[in-house]
Amino acid sequence: MLLFNNYYVGGAIILDYFKKIFKESVIVVLISSVMGLFSGTLLSNNERVLSSFPIILLVLPSLNSLIGDISTVLVSRLTSHLYIGTLSPKIQVSDRLKQDFYGLFITILLSLAALISLGYILGSVTGIQIVNPLLIISIFIITILILFGLMFVFLFMGSILIFRKGKDPNNFLIPMVTSLADFLTPLFIIIFIQIFA
Repeated sequence: MLLFNNYYVGGAIILDYFKKIFKESVIVVLISSVMGLFSGTLLSNNERVLSSFPIILLVLPSLNSLIGDISTVLVSRLTSHLYIGTLSPKIQVSDRLKQDFYGLFITILLSLAALISLGYILGSVTGIQIVNPLLIISIFIITILILFGLMFVFLFMGSILIFRKGKDPNNFLIPMVTSLADFLTPLFIIIFIQIFA
């Protein structure tokens, strides 16, 4: 009987945990889906701009993934720091926050360099026309660095505010940040192409 009660209590705790995750995630997933529609609309309405630089179409999915992956790592690190107490739940600069910023900044620069190099190698091998490579590389770098800075500030503040409300920042921010990256990356690239090209 005692064993049955332990299983019942354990099962109830697990069920409550899954209910909590579902409640915290369902609204964010719906918002992310709507943002996905905006991303698709943005890309389809600017097909002419993007197709004038074919290398962008080759590299764009990887750029989306890069900023989304880095942002997901950041959310996970911030959430872990908040739960174990190595980061205070206050909106203020700390040594731990600086370490995460510099570590992820170096990671994103190295990843961006590798991505651009591989993209141009693959573009050359497959015969994709490479128009004004210096301009495109500059647009990629500016876009990723601006997005990294914006995402870092947004995710840091969002994690703190969500954690203060007693909720798990992972459940809210990870689905949202991937959709946000999918929308903002092509948006910034399109804006910069129209400004500089």
